[in-house]
Amino acid sequence: MSARVIAGLAAVAAALACAPALPRSVRPQAQGGAQAWPDVAAPLPARPDGRRDAALIVSVEDYAFMADRPGAHAVAGAWYRYLHEVRGLRARQIRWLRGSEVTVKAVREALSAMHWRVGRDAMLWLVFVGHAGSRPGAAMGTLLTAGVTTRDWTAGVPVESLLRTAGHGLHRELIAVFDGCLPEGTGAPEAAGLAAPALPSPPLRGPPGPGAPAVPGSGSLGDLVAATRQRVEEDMTRRGLEPTDTVVFTPGVGAGCRATLPGADAPALSYLLLGALRGWADADGDGRVRAAEALAYVDLVLRTGSQGAARPQARGADLTLARDAHERGPVPAGARSAGGQVDDAGPPESGGVFVDDRMNKIDRGRFMMGCRARRDPACEADEKPAHAVWLDSFALDVDEVTWKDYEACVRGGGCSKVALSRCEVWTGEAFVRGAPLAAEFLGEDHPVVCATWEQAAAYCAWKRKRLPTEAEWERAARGAEARAQYPWGDAPPSCERAHTHECGPATAAVGQRPAGASPEGIHDLAGNASEWVADWYAKQTYRRAFNRNPRGPDRGEVKVVRGGSYYDGPGFLRASYRYGLSPQWGYGTVGFRCAR
Repeated sequence: MSARVIAGLAAVAAALACAPALPRSVRPQAQGGAQAWPDVAAPLPARPDGRRDAALIVSVEDYAFMADRPGAHAVAGAWYRYLHEVRGLRARQIRWLRGSEVTVKAVREALSAMHWRVGRDAMLWLVFVGHAGSRPGAAMGTLLTAGVTTRDWTAGVPVESLLRTAGHGLHRELIAVFDGCLPEGTGAPEAAGLAAPALPSPPLRGPPGPGAPAVPGSGSLGDLVAATRQRVEEDMTRRGLEPTDTVVFTPGVGAGCRATLPGADAPALSYLLLGALRGWADADGDGRVRAAEALAYVDLVLRTGSQGAARPQARGADLTLARDAHERGPVPAGARSAGGQVDDAGPPESGGVFVDDRMNKIDRGRFMMGCRARRDPACEADEKPAHAVWLDSFALDVDEVTWKDYEACVRGGGCSKVALSRCEVWTGEAFVRGAPLAAEFLGEDHPVVCATWEQAAAYCAWKRKRLPTEAEWERAARGAEARAQYPWGDAPPSCERAHTHECGPATAAVGQRPAGASPEGIHDLAGNASEWVADWYAKQTYRRAFNRNPRGPDRGEVKVVRGGSYYDGPGFLRASYRYGLSPQWGYGTVGFRCAR
């Protein structure tokens, strides 16, 4: 036998050895005559559309100092079987940590490994089955490891650190399932379970290190090592900045958190979501299971016989979780329909409905930033020269932040109230500081105006987002081709496309002019309210030599404002138009939106 054949057989044996022993059947045992539950480990036709995906599965069943979590390993094994046999993930692309293997360090290291193995534009899966709790007042909770005690149940794996890593990278989507409540006897029933969180800010990574590219023709080993190090660091930085489309499923938070299936002592959320992927949640029969459909099904089942219990939650993008999924699942007798529609605005505390972050993703790529005089005779000096810019992918709010949104931040302690006495208001004749803001501006679905730049930045930070850079804003307004003057194209503005000075004396409700949306579906980038962005303003900014993820000057006196408002005419609605305002004052024409 040749050495090559022997090496091949050894590689196959090693790959087989990496795959854990998987359960042949996972059929939770019904108790007291309750309805029988189907086998979620039963074979399904292979649909290897996830060959470039990666997954981290974590299960803790035996706890040293609190009640156990029966069935955690079995359901986790069924997830492994589904990802491996149905979606086509290889053994090296799935890491399963169980029991005593689950430590904070081990989970972080395993997630880091899977974060590197997931393919570009593929999907990363993160599944936890065990106990979980939320510190009162904390935005995100903790996944409990086997050795935690009832007195210090917060000592575990922080959800925030996992999402900060898993939610940013070159992969396109993240599906996170955190299935756990606190068992009885922990002394904190109100902190049981997890609320579905928004994606946190990316990992804090600095610019690439000092390693220089190899000197052409030198061929020295030192130069090669330096160049390799620089490429790796640049890739790590890009992975840390690019947000994925994410959806996070949790059982909800508070007393009555539903950990087990009705009539069975088995994990509920992870079992039912796996069933949803098999087709149980396909309410419209099209074979495609969306995140909102999956949550609606889980909520439908878990509300059976449950009065006032915490309800399951999901937050993020309404991603397609599975295709060609046609298996019919159980619907317990007496189950009440949850409706299944997507709630675009409700807070995660509402539970049982899908909370969409209402952000659209802008894919990475190159575009022409600035104004080309040959195409646009209205070009101003600070818009030139037009230059090619490369941006990593980012997400942008579909709509401008509204008064309702901002008031939620004030109530939550993340924002200060807008001081109308410090706002420059257009009276019809002049801008007057502290002039009354008409009631027409203050509708809860109108863009919040008069917020200072600092208040806008604080709101975005409270939402675990940030203000967009000037380049990101223009890319969203122009599209990838960057040929058009306006978000909708080169056609002149009209009240159907943009809310301008011809359409009313005050702002309008956000998102009411779909004909004026950008190529990626972002509303009101021209008209209604102008918008703060992150950069300092300088007239000569575009004459600097920068072309990758530009951030503007390091300092300045005024911040950039983009997009025209209800006060402006057509020339100020152009995608390349820019100007600056003092960040310490508010303006009745200026609002903002957030990016990630």
